[in-house]
Amino acid sequence: MKIAVIGSINMDYSLKVKMLPEKGETILADSFYTAPGGKGANQAVAAKRLGAAVYMIGAVGKDSNGKELSDKLKKEGVETSGIKSVDTPTGNAMITVDNDGSNTIVVYPGANGDMDEDWLIKNLTTIEDSDFIIMQLEIPVKTVIAAVKLAKRLNKKVILNPAPASVLPEEVFKGIDFITPNETELAVMTDTRDIEKGAEILLNKGVENVIVTLGHKGCYFKNKEDEIYIKPYKVRSIDSTAAGDSFNAAIAVALSEGKTYRQALQYANAVGALTTTRPGAAETLPFKDDVEKFMERE
Repeated sequence: MKIAVIGSINMDYSLKVKMLPEKGETILADSFYTAPGGKGANQAVAAKRLGAAVYMIGAVGKDSNGKELSDKLKKEGVETSGIKSVDTPTGNAMITVDNDGSNTIVVYPGANGDMDEDWLIKNLTTIEDSDFIIMQLEIPVKTVIAAVKLAKRLNKKVILNPAPASVLPEEVFKGIDFITPNETELAVMTDTRDIEKGAEILLNKGVENVIVTLGHKGCYFKNKEDEIYIKPYKVRSIDSTAAGDSFNAAIAVALSEGKTYRQALQYANAVGALTTTRPGAAETLPFKDDVEKFMERE
């Protein structure tokens, strides 16, 4: 199974606090650390740790962060020839995490904004060789649209994680096999907080399958034939950073292995739950054996 991730690569700067600050409030952090991140890079590492062959297509700056992030992806076993170095500084994210594991994230796109259609064409062979294409919205939307069209022309399965929340042009939906918003992102795209109605709206726009991630409430799946609610796994959540990223990677891996939709959703729920049990992003992503052992115990 081969998966190409087209998306963001960031350095994460994380602060651990007792409670998330209110508007205008200054608080003290209990700890601070830096770690590799970016939704695209997180998804690439997660898919690799779950057993897939993974290609990363993205951009970093010609700076120390860019070199460090590329080196760490390579060390994880991700194919990095699709990462270009640009003059713009490497992207970064400022993350605040409270004692309940909830977070707020502010992202500076940096080099991710230099991802363009020309770079997609230069990586055409990689896309042709992949079974699934995973994308997010931390690179320019016009590049996402071009990638969706290219992937569909090549008959590849497309998973779009529409994060951060954004209103998307109508033309993009018909090329998406799986869209995976959380409740907030679904509301932004459909103007409703009713997840079943929101999913139906996306299906009517042309999406083949809708998966709504519900955090501690599990997830919801809908297509023209099926509607499935999957209960969550109970874990002691410490940090929800990258849980959505690992969920998306797990969906691609599970479906590539021939699992049914229900089996894939259960697997992805387990992966997402395990991701929340340790602080950080890419370094917390679980390995295939860990997930299988966890699911056997439940």
